[in-house]
Amino acid sequence: MKNLLKSLLVIAICAMPVVSMAQPESCKVKFSGSKPTIKDYAKAYCSQFEQGSFERQALAAFSKGNSKKCVVDVKNGYVKYSVKQDGVLETLEMCFWNCDNKNEKLVAVNRVSENGYLDESFLEFYRYNVKTKTMKHIEPPFTSDIRLIDMVDLSVASDEIVEQVSSARNEDANKYCPVFMLPRYGKNITFRMADPNAIHPALQRTCTLIWDGSQFSVDR
Repeated sequence: MKNLLKSLLVIAICAMPVVSMAQPESCKVKFSGSKPTIKDYAKAYCSQFEQGSFERQALAAFSKGNSKKCVVDVKNGYVKYSVKQDGVLETLEMCFWNCDNKNEKLVAVNRVSENGYLDESFLEFYRYNVKTKTMKHIEPPFTSDIRLIDMVDLSVASDEIVEQVSSARNEDANKYCPVFMLPRYGKNITFRMADPNAIHPALQRTCTLIWDGSQFSVDR
């Protein structure tokens, strides 16, 4: 499970073959002023991709500022670009956290595709060093693995539902996989089930990854 979480190809979280999205291993961050903003991190990341890519579209939107498709919240360290393509809502969102050690910041990049019945989320992390001014791709800073059963409300779900979700494997598990949502406000990441109807909505729960200043733990 840990190897799958390293790439965070969440549609493959249950032992499907790992085919990770091509991610830049490091990004030099250029900025003016005393410290970079979320726009600087977004530019460093998105500019690594080829012209015409979704990331470059997002970068152009971030440069223009807020619109119906784009959120640029420098104060809260959050950007988001969403556009519908072929009936699928495609989103790129980024945010960052100040680390307790004062010399690093954690930057998250989340790509989400929503079609209303089987959504997908690709979450990646970078650690920014204030001395080298470079973002480096890192393994997910989670204290424990995310489990499919985390998104089931055990207080109301039957034993049959618990077994159904817990034992799901490969393609059968895709609908139970996590779709992540980065925080615009606050510090914690949330995640939900990929298929809103995989089990009855009343039996599902939105889970939280709690930030402690250096890593995240799953709120169980």
